[in-house]
Amino acid sequence: MNTPRCGVGDQIGHGANARRKKRYALQGSRWSRDVLTYRITKYPSTDRLSKSEVDSQIKEGFTLWERQTNLKFEEKSSGSIHIEIRFEKREHGDGDPFDGAGGTLAHAYFPQFGGDAHFDDEEFWTIDSFRGTNLLQTAAHEFGHSLGLSHSDVRDALMAPFYRGWIPNLELHPDDIAAIQALYGTKTKEEDENPPRTPGNTDNDDDDDENEDDNNDERDPPSNGDNEDLCDDTGFDTIFSTTDGTFYVFKGSNYWKLTDDSVERGYPRKIADDWSGLPDNVDAAVTWPANKKTYIFKGSEYWRFENQEADSGYPKRISEGFEDIPNDVDAAFIWGGNGKIYFFKNNEYWKFDPTKRPPVRSVYPRPLSNWELPNGVVGAIQWSNKYTYFFTRDSYYRFNDRRFSLDRGEPGFPRKTGPWWFGCPSDGSFSPAQAKKEAASISLFDDEGDELLDVVPGDEDKK
Repeated sequence: MNTPRCGVGDQIGHGANARRKKRYALQGSRWSRDVLTYRITKYPSTDRLSKSEVDSQIKEGFTLWERQTNLKFEEKSSGSIHIEIRFEKREHGDGDPFDGAGGTLAHAYFPQFGGDAHFDDEEFWTIDSFRGTNLLQTAAHEFGHSLGLSHSDVRDALMAPFYRGWIPNLELHPDDIAAIQALYGTKTKEEDENPPRTPGNTDNDDDDDENEDDNNDERDPPSNGDNEDLCDDTGFDTIFSTTDGTFYVFKGSNYWKLTDDSVERGYPRKIADDWSGLPDNVDAAVTWPANKKTYIFKGSEYWRFENQEADSGYPKRISEGFEDIPNDVDAAFIWGGNGKIYFFKNNEYWKFDPTKRPPVRSVYPRPLSNWELPNGVVGAIQWSNKYTYFFTRDSYYRFNDRRFSLDRGEPGFPRKTGPWWFGCPSDGSFSPAQAKKEAASISLFDDEGDELLDVVPGDEDKK
């Protein structure tokens, strides 16, 4: 693919949604104040653009959104700010490294992740020129993400996924205006003494959203379901996704459906009501893509489902269907590095390959320390951003499948599970606004087809 585009996944209708009218999509979080502050803390390292030129382009990028709403953007030279802007090269501390000229141009974080915007310092940034990459257009697009907008499927919208080159006299498309006003309301006259309240997270049929509640009052909390049981004790039995792309958490007799930052409304529900024949207090679950089946384990037995439909003839003994895998496993998951099933129990792990005989090689089990993880992992899952997440009782770790190591971030891992996955209040020991789980990025090329290497720490002999 050689068309410049934004690298973040498109949140556009599919299935029944694909028949709806094309339009914008809302990410699901917004700022709860009208005045937002920003600062450029790191300018481009080259002298192609002066600081004053960069300042003016960044200001105009915000102004495009300000003209259509009651939002105000103020640059601050010191003190705390809402949106930090930096020009960075390669790895720059947030787990989303840039790749040099071409490829990824910039990335920005949605309000629930802090709103910051980073630009690749190795790009050829230009102003009012068909050469290079137009800074204003890239900045305005990224600031749309910073304000809570996902991609639009309207081709000419600023928030469309594809970067189209310099557009003289840039203005927001009507679709962009409708999107931002759905989040923050229409612009009112300054002389109005009592302007109408801006809406909260607006119900939007095209919003598919894909990490988190903030620890201050400057962002709206997620629209949560009932997460009290998860927040009182963030330990759970298992976390997994089904073939239809739904993510679930099981705990005791209840289960929850996850959204990108919390749990869906209407949950928890009883496992017994929706998962026929499945007992409470399960051990682990994993979905095998080849047959679209989800396997749920407890003790010495396992059950098989397709989405939430139970297959007949189950439960079966683990020793029958998963030869050489122990009973009472702690976690099961498909690792993105090689597409194989891994089982964790206590301080050991097993790799299971159903296409081989025997499916478990004689070198297993191996020590869990090969993954740089502690004992006590209770769940693992590959999220929609292609990172693998490992959960202990109250914390989680992010694993970079391509580097075969625990990921870095600010703050570092492990992080508390409750605020970031279940929408629980933060205990103040860390700032969710700084710990970005995902970014919206604009790039020259998407990353479809990127090959994941078939090795795992301690398994280098098996390519």
